[in-house]
Amino acid sequence: MRDVKRVTRTILQKASSALLLLLLCACGGTLFHTFSPLDGEWHRGTAVEFVYGGQEYYNGKCGVKVEARTDVAYRYKDLVVRAEFFDMCDSLIAVDTFALAVYGDEGLRVGSTAGMLYQGGSNILQPDISSRDSLVIRLYHLMPDEVLEGVHDIGVKLVDID
Repeated sequence: MRDVKRVTRTILQKASSALLLLLLCACGGTLFHTFSPLDGEWHRGTAVEFVYGGQEYYNGKCGVKVEARTDVAYRYKDLVVRAEFFDMCDSLIAVDTFALAVYGDEGLRVGSTAGMLYQGGSNILQPDISSRDSLVIRLYHLMPDEVLEGVHDIGVKLVDID
């Protein structure tokens, strides 16, 4: 009976993941997707900066996802990141907080793997950054450690959702 429940749960998880992927694809295209290396250490107060130079102008709402690749040195269940969004004149447009699951409830790593790194991401949020042709995004970790170890690199993904 446990095996049947486990198989059913696995099928439902895969089906819901496929549905989510289809919805994301149907909502719009990826405008920007890039990573910045951290070499396993991220100092508190140090911004990781990304510049979206308007490769594709979006005239509507934009979804934002934060992604990270971590290794075995990362010791927390989640990674909490503050994102600040600026225009090209360095005026603050919006601020949001993203939570990335690193370990699941059973203590197993979450996300996809490539060798010794695990990649996971946050949910797509919609900060008020609509109708921009350029954008500066600064990420800061909000974790307790002064020097956060085990984060190999951090990335952002902008998705046109209109």
